[in-house]
Amino acid sequence: MTHLTQLQLSMHADNALSADEAIAVTEHVDSCAICKSRLAAVRDEVRFIASALQLEAPEAALEVAVPEFSRPMSLRGFALANLGTGLVIWLAQFLWKTLFGELIVNAADWATSLYLPDIYAMTSAAALYLLEEGTTMFEAYLGFVIASLFTAALLWFLLMHRKTRATMGVCLLMVTVGTIVAPAPANSLEIRRDKNMVTIAKSETVDDTLLVAAETVLVEGVITGDLVAVGRSIDISGTVEGNVFAFAESVTVRGKVGGLVLGAASSYDLRGATVGGDLWIAGEKLSIDSEARVGGNVTVGTRTVSIEGFVAKDLYAFAETVELRGVLGGDLEAFAERVRLLGDAHVGGNVRFRSGNEDRLHRAETVRIDGDVEFLDMPEGFEERNRYATVEFYLWQVARLIGAFVVGLAFLWLVPGYRFVSIGAGVDALKTAGIGFLIMVSVPILAVLVALSLVGLPLSFIAIVAWLLSLYLAKTVVGAVVGRMILSESDSLPLTLLVGLTVVIVAVNLPFIGGIINFVLTIVGLGLLVQYLFGILRARDSSDWTPA
Repeated sequence: MTHLTQLQLSMHADNALSADEAIAVTEHVDSCAICKSRLAAVRDEVRFIASALQLEAPEAALEVAVPEFSRPMSLRGFALANLGTGLVIWLAQFLWKTLFGELIVNAADWATSLYLPDIYAMTSAAALYLLEEGTTMFEAYLGFVIASLFTAALLWFLLMHRKTRATMGVCLLMVTVGTIVAPAPANSLEIRRDKNMVTIAKSETVDDTLLVAAETVLVEGVITGDLVAVGRSIDISGTVEGNVFAFAESVTVRGKVGGLVLGAASSYDLRGATVGGDLWIAGEKLSIDSEARVGGNVTVGTRTVSIEGFVAKDLYAFAETVELRGVLGGDLEAFAERVRLLGDAHVGGNVRFRSGNEDRLHRAETVRIDGDVEFLDMPEGFEERNRYATVEFYLWQVARLIGAFVVGLAFLWLVPGYRFVSIGAGVDALKTAGIGFLIMVSVPILAVLVALSLVGLPLSFIAIVAWLLSLYLAKTVVGAVVGRMILSESDSLPLTLLVGLTVVIVAVNLPFIGGIINFVLTIVGLGLLVQYLFGILRARDSSDWTPA
């Protein structure tokens, strides 16, 4: 006879068998004394375990979360479980890669394909506008102010001495003479402006300093003084005996410059040019071809620097990549990610590379360096430091807290209504933040647009000052609200303001999220400021409003 296994007996004692299996086990136990005794032993063991757990009744067992016996998983079930787990993991990875690759990456690619004006393009466009319209605008504005003051003084004089006709005649004579003899605005240098193009022809000589502004500036002739050029594209193929100050999207120098060259552009190229003085350039890229010569030092702050020509003195480069293929008479001082000395490059002095990683300096075998090669650490001002590890940081935050506390007390004393403003919940909070964000973005834009008109300059100045003051007071108002929320039972304004400002300053200096918190608190504070003002205006318009 085949006896029951220990597993079958345990499951039968725990009532874990199916109905058919339980009937079969019962019939076998009734006919087999050995299995019957084994089953009794198993049931005794269950009772001993129950008594050890101090369970007096079967109902009490239900109150204890004791896991029931479960049938062990078969090989088939184990294989299906692993297969299902693998499919879930693969599906998650597939979806993540698909979403990331197709959605996020494509969205980023679409965003980067949008046209964003170059900073040098915007700068040159603003400079062009000011040169074209700014002079007339400011002259008219100054004339308006002077005329207003003169008219006010004349009216006051007439009111004081209105009894005699002779006095009035003298005043009218003064106005007439002043109008006639008032000199027109005169320029101390030659100015040429055009919306499209300004050209200095090959046969033309400008015996003075020239200020030129246009979309395209072509200098093919001779300028005996300095050249100050602003535009989108500047090409200097002639001779400038003085200095060159050029600011544009792209600047190309092909001719001869007697003095220094200073400017900023996305692309600054010297093609066969001769510069007698120093070269100071800021922008995206500086390129000096093999035929160009610079008689002084070169100081450049760009993304890439490529020099194939001759530089008589030192090179100071603040860039990501510095490439030298030409001749450098002095030292090379590089604050860069990488320096590449290629071809037949020759450095007459020392090479000082401000980088702790020597692998970032690539030097070809044919390169000649007369001096030493030094790898130096970045100066303290250029090194990325942990601001939380400096005493100055905490001293500055304490000074910031004291300043905000004093200004906040004065502001809340002058405008006591802001002591009781509060931040709503849900939609109201979003509405407050939205109003603050709108004020933060729109006020500077509107101020610039208003400033373009003659009468709008004072209004624009007032708007900008009020906007800056509101930005500073925004977190002060939020600090007062936070302090009142923390110390709800305190009526002391200095205490609640101090506690609230402390919390705000700590929050905006938290690592990683401090900038986000600072932005959110600023727009919320601006929203509270504006909403309170709107509330006052609505109250004044209502019939039941009375002054506080």
